Amino acid sequence: METNIAAPNNTTYYAYGTDLKEERPYPPCRAACPVNTDVQGYVSLIAQGRYAEAFEVIHAVNPIASVCSLICHHPCEQECRRNNVDEPLAIRHLKRFALEQVTEYRRSKRKLAPQTREKKIAIIGSGPSGLTVANDLADLGYQVTIFERNKGLGGMLSSAVPTYRLPREALKEDIDDILAKGVEAKTNCEIGKDLMLNDLIKEYNAVLIAVGLSQSRSLNIPGVDDPNVLLALPFLNDVAYGGKPELGNKVLIIGGGNVAIDVARSARRLGRENIEMVCLESAEEMPAWEWEIQEALEEGIKITNRWGPKAVLRSNGRLKGLETVKVKAVFDEAGRFSPTFYDDQTSFIEADTIIITIGQMSNLSFLKNTPVAVDERGRLIWDKNTFMTSAKGVFASGEVITAPGSTINAVANGHRAAKAIHLYLQGEDIRAALISEEKEKIAALPEDVIEKIIKQSREAIELIPVEARCAGFTQFEIGYDEYSALREARRCRSCGAGAIVNEGKCVACLTCLRICPYDAPVVTNKAEMPPDKCQACGLCAPECPGRAISMVGYDINELRDKMPDIIGAVDATRGKPLLVAFQCNHHAGVNGTKPPENIRQIRVHCTSRIDILDLLKVFECGADGAYVIACREEDCKYEKTSPHKTKSMYPPSGGGVGGVSIANRVKKRVEYTKQLISEIGIEGERLGYFESGMHPEAVWRQAAEEMTEKVKVSQV
Repeated sequence: METNIAAPNNTTYYAYGTDLKEERPYPPCRAACPVNTDVQGYVSLIAQGRYAEAFEVIHAVNPIASVCSLICHHPCEQECRRNNVDEPLAIRHLKRFALEQVTEYRRSKRKLAPQTREKKIAIIGSGPSGLTVANDLADLGYQVTIFERNKGLGGMLSSAVPTYRLPREALKEDIDDILAKGVEAKTNCEIGKDLMLNDLIKEYNAVLIAVGLSQSRSLNIPGVDDPNVLLALPFLNDVAYGGKPELGNKVLIIGGGNVAIDVARSARRLGRENIEMVCLESAEEMPAWEWEIQEALEEGIKITNRWGPKAVLRSNGRLKGLETVKVKAVFDEAGRFSPTFYDDQTSFIEADTIIITIGQMSNLSFLKNTPVAVDERGRLIWDKNTFMTSAKGVFASGEVITAPGSTINAVANGHRAAKAIHLYLQGEDIRAALISEEKEKIAALPEDVIEKIIKQSREAIELIPVEARCAGFTQFEIGYDEYSALREARRCRSCGAGAIVNEGKCVACLTCLRICPYDAPVVTNKAEMPPDKCQACGLCAPECPGRAISMVGYDINELRDKMPDIIGAVDATRGKPLLVAFQCNHHAGVNGTKPPENIRQIRVHCTSRIDILDLLKVFECGADGAYVIACREEDCKYEKTSPHKTKSMYPPSGGGVGGVSIANRVKKRVEYTKQLISEIGIEGERLGYFESGMHPEAVWRQAAEEMTEKVKVSQV
């Protein structure tokens, strides 16, 4: 285990590659994200300590990134290809870490978006979807005004989501980003009461309805009108704004979704210890997220499955509890919600407070006497292909049209609605432009590749102990420190960032197939690199005799092209030798330590990507020497290689360096380059090779000192 991992500093150059080419299949994590966040891209930037750039990648598609870094249901992790190896990458936690590192940078980037268009848009509601539409339309140059009935922006994010899950400071960062663009916000302004929808339709060129699901559904059972029977959203709203609702000692929550979990855990934090949930579903069928259920159980909340509410019972004028009935089935044969019960099997759950959390609905009362129509069930009528309601120029987005969902799904829906509004205002065809093609994604890891990948445990997130976290509404996930975040980010397999073959240069020589640790190449009359098998180590690129292989986002010529800028002007009066250090990012230590002034550091995804031409270029640009710090065989991220991989394009060195490991291949290149420079009169000792593992910082210091001394002596 490493003793120090740290972010590189600003004297370091990164030859890493982050940009995925659009024509290539998406990594499964990116394909699973509703807004197609370039997960592989920003995780690789985190792995290099380039947090501001990681923020830019995240924020480019998600205007409420801080919110999502805390409460997103992270479908990306469910699709992570490490699932079949060990554990998925902790993508949401890494996103949170990156965002928390760049607060000042983020604030410094806020600026007014130029209003290049005269047309105005009104947005009713400021939840995830409404905020996204406001953000996108402001970026497009429109004048945008948000109308929010609550005292603060955010919709349910501010008025219902408990602060132990979403601290309001994180929400504020996202909202401040959007408002800084010139978006106007009118809070404590309820449409249908303070302003009429018809007036907005007359004053604005387009109107968006994004009011979400702001009302709790109740039950049609006897006794439900008891004053100690509460509804979920009014309860959560009271708690969100600092209230302390009156609760009995025995609290019963009806429902098994995420809102029910929020209610139960909030009641626990209000000092109630006897809390029970009862729901129709089995433990496996519960709609709440699995990790939320587990955390509720850890906090002492009891969950009773497969029982439904039959009647609220009272005794002597006081609430006694809930009569329940055994559930036969929750869904019908077609998979539709249609619960059936064993009417002769009933039970009783004692309670002096009952909170109903069986779903939400929209409050659309403000649509009365407007051209915006609803159906026979009171739901908004809208066109799925244009996001437009029955009234021209009036659009809708978010849960008011999609039903309950996740925050990131609301953001994705908002992006599409914003595009629809823009197309409408430009007089363009909305239907044709909104047709989306499903992105091709990289296939699952083949079994023969899985067995060659080194297992590495996921970095655990520390949680506040149960007793302490139940004492209040403080955020209970502590989050990664830099050491853990960098270790976790470096677990990423860089799916989709692998090798690309230039068919015009490939002669099907089989070199790539002979040396690939994962047997990825398929060679017929040319080589192909199946993205599901290629693990992006980069070993094949410098070994290819025809220079026909590059990596996604990293051309084999990149280092050589950038070398003059990396080395800079060479001072003829320098007192110490000017050295270039190549280092594998996977075991980069240098915990905040600035490299000595005489050293130019280059971090690479893997030292297997370093070509002899890169090493020679160092001397061509005037540097006095160079050295490579590779990972030891036992510490290499890619080192679970096959024993038959023995071939190399380089002839044996004078020292007879052999072996099949990546480290030995890199060492061979260094030794061979020593021979080459010796033949032109440059001392071989000006080029060094070191291996790093458990103590990377110590190796870095040793290498810097040793090479400075060696090259200094050779100059005398």
